[in-house]
Amino acid sequence: MTDIILASKSKVRKEILDNHNINSKVEASNVDEDPIKESLLKEGASPEIISKNLAELKANKVSQKINNALVLGADSVI
Repeated sequence: MTDIILASKSKVRKEILDNHNINSKVEASNVDEDPIKESLLKEGASPEIISKNLAELKANKVSQKINNALVLGADSVI
């Protein structure tokens, strides 16, 4: 099975993948989320849209460093 690259430092997300026998490696995106959140909030974006945008940004950033891999980006709405 191909490993998934998890673009997140979240231990919980890694555990979820491990508990479902999904091989994964962690590669932190190191995205500075605060300015992005602030910008999206100014535009009237919902928490769901903000979360989706952050997840996509994280995955894209890691994908630029790691070619030919499946990268999973994630974010939470609390």
